Amino acid sequence: MKALAPMLCLALICATAQAQKVYRVVQPDGTVEFTDSPPSNRPAEEIHVRPLNSTPGLAPTPAASTQPAADVGYSDFRITKPRNEEAIRDNAGNVNVDLKLTPGLKSGDKIALLLNGESVGGGKSTAITLSDMDRGSHNLQAVVKNSAGKVVARSNSVTFTVQRRSAILQPAPPRAVPFHGGGRAH
Repeated sequence: MKALAPMLCLALICATAQAQKVYRVVQPDGTVEFTDSPPSNRPAEEIHVRPLNSTPGLAPTPAASTQPAADVGYSDFRITKPRNEEAIRDNAGNVNVDLKLTPGLKSGDKIALLLNGESVGGGKSTAITLSDMDRGSHNLQAVVKNSAGKVVARSNSVTFTVQRRSAILQPAPPRAVPFHGGGRAH
């Protein structure tokens, strides 16, 4: 019986993926089989398979080339961490971002991070931690802005996925309650 459940799941998934009909057949010895073609010598029950839930993936953003400004002279500006298409497992949703900037940041210039097209901070450091990120896929790019707020350099764009424990699907194990004695004396 334990082997039946995985077989059933596999049959249903295959049938759904190929949009075929699935039939349940009870053999004379009582075993149940699932098939895509009903036998002619015994009755078969057609199983109606619901479509699988699915979420379309984000289309990958083509990697933008580094665009250093001629007047500033940044020859290399890119995101080195996270890597493109990386899956990051962190239940707190922390993502460490490392940037390579050559030469170093010029006086008056600042780095800004763009997460899914929205500014999420930055500053003067090339090592930044994003906190409490939602699970799922995200797109990240960094820019260098001069003192007037003009973008003078753009990094490559990377797509990464944050994997966090789901409080609904995977609740945390119960915490132990401390025992403080209080029983009868022996």
